[in-house]
Amino acid sequence: MSGNERGRILYKYAELVLQHREELAALETLDNGKPLVMARMSDIPYCVDVLRYYAGFADKIHGLTLKMNGQYQGYTLHEPIGVVGQIVPWNYPMLMFFSKVSPALACGCTVVIKSAEQTPLTALYCAQLAKEAGVPPGVLNVLSGFGETAGAAISSHMDIDKISFTGSTQVGRLIMEAAAKSNLKPVTLELGGKSPLIVMDDADVDKAVNIAHLAVYHNMGQICLAGSRVFVHESIYDEFVKKAVARAKQQVVGDPFQPGVQQGPQVEIIGVIKDFTLNQQYSRMFRMICKLPRKKYLVLLCPF
Repeated sequence: MSGNERGRILYKYAELVLQHREELAALETLDNGKPLVMARMSDIPYCVDVLRYYAGFADKIHGLTLKMNGQYQGYTLHEPIGVVGQIVPWNYPMLMFFSKVSPALACGCTVVIKSAEQTPLTALYCAQLAKEAGVPPGVLNVLSGFGETAGAAISSHMDIDKISFTGSTQVGRLIMEAAAKSNLKPVTLELGGKSPLIVMDDADVDKAVNIAHLAVYHNMGQICLAGSRVFVHESIYDEFVKKAVARAKQQVVGDPFQPGVQQGPQVEIIGVIKDFTLNQQYSRMFRMICKLPRKKYLVLLCPF
């Protein structure tokens, strides 16, 4: 299939997502717990933009012609890598789906994508829309399953030519190991971090509080770049804490389908951390806090 035809299909795919935005937003909220207004006004437009971007890119994949020594000419040719295995997380199910599927389809690859076991609904709906858009049978394949089974099978499969994974560092290591032990397929990893926010003594405290609040409460705190550590200069520490607490108390928690609700339920009690019970995780956290020097420089904001 030509790049022009792939682009046409992706443009149609984007239009179908727009046409079904209410169903998709409702499924995303039902699946993930994020406020409906966030799914409708933020996630859906992003997905459409990503599809349209790669639709425009599909017919612009070119190699180079190179002048070599003597009478020789050289050239490079960009070809589809083949079958791409993709594994997405539960915090932005639909957004991550299109972030991975769109470039692969634009380049002419076939895709086997595994949705997170906690949030499978929008991926299945989007697979149906892909069929309506004209994606040929067998090109886009959606699996609903657990990482230990479906994810492991994708990572180690000899007929999958590349892996793209977004998730935890722990699982990323397992995927890289499985890829290396099978057919040495290339791996792209986007892994979680522990992002700090530093507030100096000359900062606008009100503005810093609002930024810190958004950084850790956005998407119920379930985001890889959440500002989950806040270092505050001791001269403004007390003021910052007082205002941060007041701002946190304004957060509206409730049914994500109700207007005005800013925070719905967490996807899981302890997210992707499987090695600890809830009590063990809290105990571990407080042990870490107790080891800190007794200085006023650290604020922990937790959305749970």
